[in-house]
Amino acid sequence: MLPQFVCAQDEAAPPAPLAATIGIPPPESPAEAPLTEAPTPLQARLEQMYFDEEHRLGSEVVYAAGQLMDLYRENAFQPLWTDPAKIEELHRAVLAAADDGLNPADYHLAAIQSALGPDEAAAANAPPQAVAFVPAPVQIGSTAKAALSAEQLDRDILFSDALLLLGEHLLHGKVDGQDVEEKKGLAAGLPDVDINFYLQALRSGKIVAAMQSCTPKNAHYQALRTALVLYNHRAKPGALSHVPEGPALRPGMRDSRVLALKKRLSESGDLDLADSGEDLYDEALTAAVRQFQSKNKLRADGVAGRGTIAALNNPSAPSKKHIQQIRANLERTRWLMHDQPDSAVLVDIVGYQLHYYEKGKPVWSTRVMVGKPYTQTPSFRSAINYLVLNPTWTVPPGMMKREYLPKILNDPGYLSSTGLKVYDTKGNQVNPATINWSRYLKRPCPYVLRQAAGKRNSLGRLKFLFPNPYHVYLHDTPSKNLFDRQGRALSHGCIRVASPVELARRILEGDSENTVTVKQFDKLLASGKTGGIRLKNPLPVFLLYATAKSDGKGNIVFTPDIYGRDAAVIAALDQPPRPLAQRPPAPEQPVEAVESALTADKPENGQSQPEHGVVRPASPAGPVDSPAGAAQAARRNMPAERT
Repeated sequence: MLPQFVCAQDEAAPPAPLAATIGIPPPESPAEAPLTEAPTPLQARLEQMYFDEEHRLGSEVVYAAGQLMDLYRENAFQPLWTDPAKIEELHRAVLAAADDGLNPADYHLAAIQSALGPDEAAAANAPPQAVAFVPAPVQIGSTAKAALSAEQLDRDILFSDALLLLGEHLLHGKVDGQDVEEKKGLAAGLPDVDINFYLQALRSGKIVAAMQSCTPKNAHYQALRTALVLYNHRAKPGALSHVPEGPALRPGMRDSRVLALKKRLSESGDLDLADSGEDLYDEALTAAVRQFQSKNKLRADGVAGRGTIAALNNPSAPSKKHIQQIRANLERTRWLMHDQPDSAVLVDIVGYQLHYYEKGKPVWSTRVMVGKPYTQTPSFRSAINYLVLNPTWTVPPGMMKREYLPKILNDPGYLSSTGLKVYDTKGNQVNPATINWSRYLKRPCPYVLRQAAGKRNSLGRLKFLFPNPYHVYLHDTPSKNLFDRQGRALSHGCIRVASPVELARRILEGDSENTVTVKQFDKLLASGKTGGIRLKNPLPVFLLYATAKSDGKGNIVFTPDIYGRDAAVIAALDQPPRPLAQRPPAPEQPVEAVESALTADKPENGQSQPEHGVVRPASPAGPVDSPAGAAQAARRNMPAERT
């Protein structure tokens, strides 16, 4: 999370009134009224771009016209990039964007390098030192006014545009997830960085550190970023050493080629070279060979035969593919996990796993089933706010027509065998034998199929509700045998949980203000009666589609792209950026009004403000310990019930 700043304007250099900036003539006033100061050249240039929507400076596109107005207003419409050292720092930050899977050319790299010159650009290309960026309140003061040419003013705007665009992409992602995912992503309450964050980065000179502070801080993102740097290095010609060809190398052998094999595997991160002087094919080397073989879809027998050595000596093809996969997953992480609370549930859709986090670390996991390729589980973030015990299940209308009507027509006893009962629109139970089901194959069906709570219920004994527009949730299932399958894309979009009771107990234990104890929960669940428990503190839940992830041991695991989503994300990352959403220029305020806002915004009790980006849904009304209250709450939270 990045701090928000509110700052007072310097009384010595107030900006021109808004009316003057957009060409509205001032009203007639007494002769003693102060005259309006003429706009600076920078102000005039920015107004032309913003109000006339001319978002180009020569051959360069300007992407953040609205944000630029705010940025330069806070600097009294004076230049920001007169110090060459800051331009060099911006150059380093833009080049470092490649380590986050972004394209440095998107951020006016050519213009920056042209301003630096070849020698300065080469010097600025050195690896940046690790410097912490600690934002502090910005003091707006008068900037030294230099007479800059029109070309220099345009260059100043381009550099600021690069800074704003890069910060936005590192915070929220470059690509709009709604354009490339099969399921539309949710706006996740993204944190909005105050424009003074960028001013402070400029004035402190710590631009690289400021941009790095914009990236997600969770271990998943940082592991991917580290891996991308490594894979980019490996993809360079001659970066990896060669293993001489020859007979297969096997565990227990001594051979001079073993040293070359060890060196090569250490370069790919598969082996620690603590015993590099030994030419023995030992257990550590055997394990490293198996790991390399698994990652490269080879038979993991631990023997360095012809195919394994060929893969070691020709890594470019898989490396390029893996680089693109890592880039796609860095982008997805920026969409959803720009902040991750200490306690959360993370559903790894592609890995078919659910992870429970406490104090920022995974403490428990269980297997899950997710949606089939044609009923995909969407990616988004929300917060679990309600547990339903012994739920009933109502078949959604679309599923009823698509799947259940054909089954009823083919097997008259199907409904009774599955425990499904038929109800009319008034809630009255209807004998299915009295219904001509075939007439509803091509017309709306006026009947509802509902399954009572019990062992055969499709939702099992528990479901976990969280607000979302997709009507998906976590739930139990009676089909426990399906969790033994390696590929578990088997549901209609919801997430089926292998150990739902244990998950519910952990959620309740973590909900410290809840009056329902784990013992009471167990008793309510065992009763078989439908009921519900409202959480006092909704638990954040992330549904993440990750085809590349860390195994927790420093290695990246690549998993199949079960929904075929990677290609669209990669293609969008390689396209030119889109302009940032235009915002109206911030209204001008007198200094007194800003100072009042500073006083009003300060918390009286010293408590921190609510966390950005974490959904805090309103709890459903009604009693939670009664079937009626649970049913009402369930209907309000999840009107259609998928499985």
